[in-house]
Amino acid sequence: MGIRHKITANFVKIFGKPRIEKLIAKQRSTSEIGGVLLPTSNSPIRFEIPFEMLNLIQTRDDIEMRHMFPVRRLLSVIKNIHLSVDSISENPINASTQTSPEFQEKLRKFAKFHGVNLLEFVKLPQDLIFQNMGVLFDNAIVLAMEMSKEKIDKAASQETMNMVFGTYDDLGKAANRIAEFLREHGYAAQADHPLGGLVLFPPLAQKAGIGWIGKHGLLITPEFGPRVRLAAVYTSIENLPFVDSNDHEWIDEYCKTCGVCIKECPPQAILEESVVHETGRQSNIKQRECFEYFAQYYGCSICVKVCPFSNAGDTYERLKAVIEKPK
Repeated sequence: MGIRHKITANFVKIFGKPRIEKLIAKQRSTSEIGGVLLPTSNSPIRFEIPFEMLNLIQTRDDIEMRHMFPVRRLLSVIKNIHLSVDSISENPINASTQTSPEFQEKLRKFAKFHGVNLLEFVKLPQDLIFQNMGVLFDNAIVLAMEMSKEKIDKAASQETMNMVFGTYDDLGKAANRIAEFLREHGYAAQADHPLGGLVLFPPLAQKAGIGWIGKHGLLITPEFGPRVRLAAVYTSIENLPFVDSNDHEWIDEYCKTCGVCIKECPPQAILEESVVHETGRQSNIKQRECFEYFAQYYGCSICVKVCPFSNAGDTYERLKAVIEKPK
């Protein structure tokens, strides 16, 4: 057993479990708020990565973690997930429900100032809310933040893992700041952190027209490919320009002809054909195999690295032209 594994395992065992339990309980308390939107019988069950990590460490002798957790970023993530729930009590009592195009533009600029690269408005379907969680409003502001291509290209590595955690942290802070900004202008808001969210983000972002979910289960955007992390803010504003269309469906056809992520996935956890999971949802991912490799090798990210769309630039348009070329 390597020294990194020993340090990380001890950190997770001693420091992790009580904090994780407290954090999950805090998030589940959102389901007890009066008038909150609750999941449906078709809603997904959240895969609790920290607890699954503990189970691997405690029950498997063949697990060898090569990485070290970026502790400062991890503590900040935990702090901001707590804040996303605790700050709900700061919502105005008689929150405004209407806004103007001028304020919407002001909101977009505020989000961009805090590092958000993509922002769209969409109605939240309740069957995307995770079991045992609650959301105040179905008026969703979907946020996406780019992950560094330079660091993704080094996956799987400690440097990549540090960058990914940093992006989670920065986007979580941005979501909380946007919620605070909305409250300052008389609106109610609830931030949803990108790490361990209340909602299944990729299909919500797809519904908002930000991109399309690829075979690797990640949202592919025209601007950055799958090199993004997603978050959301739910608000009392009812007259936002909600999107419910998508021009990126052709990506599904491209993924069928590509298959690079399938070939390059180290644990062979990405499948050609989709499978139905216990929750009833379909994906092309063998979750157990993916997670076990992810847990040992720096959070992996190899599928992000090898995806052609990660090259950005004019890649999106060039690949689209290939698919739409007359046969």
